Amino acid sequence: MTSKKIYVLFTQYPGRDAKLLMWRTKFPYTHTSVGLEEDMDTFYTFISKGFLVEKVTKYEKPDRPSFPCALYEINVSEETYNRVKEKVLSFKENKAKLKYSTLGLVGSFIGVPLTRKNHYFCSQFVAEVLQECGVVKLNKKSSRCFAKDISEFEELKLVFEGTHLSYVDKFVKKSD
Repeated sequence: MTSKKIYVLFTQYPGRDAKLLMWRTKFPYTHTSVGLEEDMDTFYTFISKGFLVEKVTKYEKPDRPSFPCALYEINVSEETYNRVKEKVLSFKENKAKLKYSTLGLVGSFIGVPLTRKNHYFCSQFVAEVLQECGVVKLNKKSSRCFAKDISEFEELKLVFEGTHLSYVDKFVKKSD
């Protein structure tokens, strides 16, 4: 059976909201996104503007400080990989309908899962994609998952921890 890899990238962006999340979760990373092995620069996630195709190299600018990140991989079958890819691409195709779920994040913060159609926060999106595609089994609703919860999935294997600039040097520039 052919093995493929799904990636989960955790990052720590500066800011007041990030500090509040780090305090609440006792975890150094506040943002998470999912990627496919085809392109180590491209990840999929939700931010305050909605669904985002995130390029790690976008943040590689002299006026932006480097920030911490950690990359985990999950080995999956080709069939599971294709399900994840289809799911992520369906989000991308429906981007205009998708919104960030501030209420969902607040609900998760206070322990009350709030789900609304087409509304997600980053870790909710990653957890839901991984569960719906059969990669992991959640022990709580995806609308209650923070980045820390995702990092605890036993299927994840840490492959990199450092700054986003060192990530780009190691995984993106080498494949150019």
